[in-house]
This record gives sequence, structure tokens and C-alpha cells, in this order.
Amino acid sequence: MTSTRHIATVAAVAVSGLLAACGASGNGEDGKGADQIVSDARTALRTAASFHLTGTISADTGKVSFDMKVDGKSTASGHMDSAGTGFDFVLAGGKLYFRGKALFAKVAPAAADTIGDSWVTVTGNSDLESAAAAVTQLADAGALADALGSGGSGPYTKGGTKTVNGQAVIAVTSKDGEMDVALSGKPYPVHFDGGAKGRLDITEYASHFGISAPSGAVDYGALGSASSSSSSSTTDSSTTKAVVDATKVRDGVLLVAQGTITSSSGSVNDAWGVGPAVSGQLPASISVSVQTGSSSFPSPATPTRVVLYGAENGGGDLFMVVVMDTAGNCEIGALTGTPPNGNPVKRTLAAGIDCTAANGLNALQS
Repeated sequence: MTSTRHIATVAAVAVSGLLAACGASGNGEDGKGADQIVSDARTALRTAASFHLTGTISADTGKVSFDMKVDGKSTASGHMDSAGTGFDFVLAGGKLYFRGKALFAKVAPAAADTIGDSWVTVTGNSDLESAAAAVTQLADAGALADALGSGGSGPYTKGGTKTVNGQAVIAVTSKDGEMDVALSGKPYPVHFDGGAKGRLDITEYASHFGISAPSGAVDYGALGSASSSSSSSTTDSSTTKAVVDATKVRDGVLLVAQGTITSSSGSVNDAWGVGPAVSGQLPASISVSVQTGSSSFPSPATPTRVVLYGAENGGGDLFMVVVMDTAGNCEIGALTGTPPNGNPVKRTLAAGIDCTAANGLNALQS
């Protein structure tokens, strides 16, 4: 992704340049030499369980700013902006979640309007690997500590004491800038000033931020990404793409439906506009069949056919998607209302039951 590739570069290189200029101090650090302060700072930062990191870094592509809270190596949340492309993120439970219209307008323009402000899980997705790398690098205290004092930015010079962010600190400077470190407790670095390169602040060490995964997130791979490595489809020996994860595709179609169906988006005959919307996001080898009325005889879903079913009645309309994958799993998802864009319900058909709209309706009613 050329549009987000610079984010990781800035995080890995520019942050390293800033941190390389710094040293640290804790109780007694003001009595040590500059090189020892640097060493102590790296040790303290590496062992930090949690912290609040904010900053702005300059690069050829523009400024990258971030405000993130880290609650352990694999848990973080915050906001990042790179040259006007901003997004929120959450790293929790081994998964990374993004939310941001500007970001998805860059990486998935066909699905950006549908995604809107929804949370999307993007772990392992090549379209977003640069943005993901930036988040995971900044959230890793060990990686930040490894960057501290690296790059041959010495010699280091011990500066004076002062107060920064309400803490008494000792400064260590080099050709790349200055770092200020707390003079009480552990010798945590609390502020970095690299001049034109940017600045960082690390505060709230050892805090607990209560970060958890956002609810209702949808897998980005289910949205028909242009990237084959992140798509919910795959290529078999004959190069025909087929659904390999019915659950992901079902959830993706429901997300598309909720963002597409309005009182004027179409009629039941094209599933209120969802039929064309989904067809435009899935590979051409996967057809989208729209069925209405009697559900007893229409063709079933297959790994290369997604079935959409629509019904109108006085008590509220029904939108349903039926998806089957290459493993034979059959997933059903439905929305109701007038128009049918709310109250999502999801079901899995038992093995051996035909993956049809009729059986999907029976499952919804059970």
C-alpha cells in the first residue's frame, strides 16, 4: 500500500532517530554520567508494562502524529495521522482493529462508504500492513528501548535538571536532540525533543487503561478487498476464486447491507441495492443471486454463488444472505425492518442441510 507505506517507515526510522538522542534518569541518575543514564533509560523503558505515548514526527511525506495508550505489549489503543490520513486503532486479544474513513478511502475506496465509521479487524492484511506495523512498533516498549541510544548518535552530554510534565528530570543531549528523564522512581524517559525531526512524550507509566476489543467489528477480508492476500476468497488450481470462509463473507455482506439499504436504495428485486453493491466487491467468479417470493425451489448457495433473499410484508421486510464455503459450511445472516437494515441475526446451518434460502428461513424462525 503506497498510501500507508510511509507510516511504518516514519515510526521505525524517525522514532529511532529521536530516541537515539536520549538518555534517562531516576533516583540518583543525576549523579551518573551521560552514557550510564542512556543505559539505565533503555532498561527502564524496556520493562515498562504500560505508558501513554504522544508525539509528532516530521518526514518527507509530511507529519505523522500519534496519541496512544499501551497496556502491555499486545494491548494498545489510540489515534494516528499520517499526512492527513487519520485512523483510530485498537490492539487487543492478538488482533488489530482500525476505524477511519480517510484510511479506508486510501486502501479500499470501493468499500470505504460502506465501512464508514465501523471498526474493522485487519490483522494479517497486506493492504494495511504498513499502518499495522507502525502501531505494533510504537506499542512495543522493547522496540522503543532498542531504538534508544542506537544509530551512533553519541557522544552524549549530560545536561541540567528541570521540570517536564510535572516531573523533575535530568537531560541528556546529543547531535540529534535531547531526552528528559524522571529523577524519582524508575529512570523512565518522559520527553524527547528532536527539533525539526519531532518530539515525543511518554507519561502515565504503570497505569491501567482498561483497553478491550471493540464490539461489532467486521473482518476486512470479508469486504472484497482488492488485495488477493486479504480477500475472503482464494484461488484454486484452476484460478477460480471461491468463498473459503462463509462466516467472514456473511458478516461482510451484512455490513454492506446495513450501509446500503435505505428507503430509496432500490427494491426487493435487487435486495434493496445490496445485490449490485456486493457484486461490485466480490471477484467476478463469485456470482450473486437475488431471490424473492417463494424460497422453495431457487438454486442453493455454493462456494461460487452467494444468495441474497428479500421479502416484503406488512409486519416488516426481510433481507437475508446465504453463504457456503469450500469446506461445506453454510452461514445465514438476516436484517429486518422497513427498510430491512437493522436487527442482525446470524445462524449456521447444520451439516447435511442444503444451503438454500428455504432452509435459511427455517433456521431464522427456530
